[in-house]
Amino acid sequence: MVKVLHVTTEYPPHRTVGSLAFQVRDLVSKLSSDNEVYLVHPADFEGNYMDGNIRIYTVADRWFSDVVAYMHFLLVGVLSRIPYVIPKDIELIHAHDWIASVTARVISQRLKIPYIVSAYSTEPLRSGNAMNLLNLTIRDWEKYAFSSANYVIAHNRPTYESLGRDYGINAVEARSINDIEAIYQGISHQRVHHGQSVVSSSHK
Repeated sequence: MVKVLHVTTEYPPHRTVGSLAFQVRDLVSKLSSDNEVYLVHPADFEGNYMDGNIRIYTVADRWFSDVVAYMHFLLVGVLSRIPYVIPKDIELIHAHDWIASVTARVISQRLKIPYIVSAYSTEPLRSGNAMNLLNLTIRDWEKYAFSSANYVIAHNRPTYESLGRDYGINAVEARSINDIEAIYQGISHQRVHHGQSVVSSSHK
């Protein structure tokens, strides 16, 4: 059993923008059967609640028309709360998509624990390879956060191919929950036998 903190920008019922919320909940619910799972997501309130076996903390937020500004706002909110409410012996951070991955990277550095990323899409796919200033900025942040992770897990073939083609990332294509469980166990094993060195040993 691994103690894992999941970071996501969407989770039902308190923050549902699109299908990501339900994809994350389905995945995390399955992982909570064999792991001790904590999760943080933005909402209209700050609090905590249980969803089955999942211990959930919310961070109150507000939307910005500039998604990059929102990313920074959310990062500050999460950092001001989460390190003080999660267990001190949390082993791993699992982020879902790019905004959450930026937050996970900073928490990872602060707590000196590894982080992995679940990628469901990429900015080149979402934007149709648009090259305006906003798209290019998001691409830079996304590549930065994904490239620093110990593992990047692609949840579909187009994302897997885009990660390699557009970002040069050798992702793991998840075909079942067992693929993710194997990553959890591998990182936990490394931490037991090699201490904190696993934090900087990214899988590229």
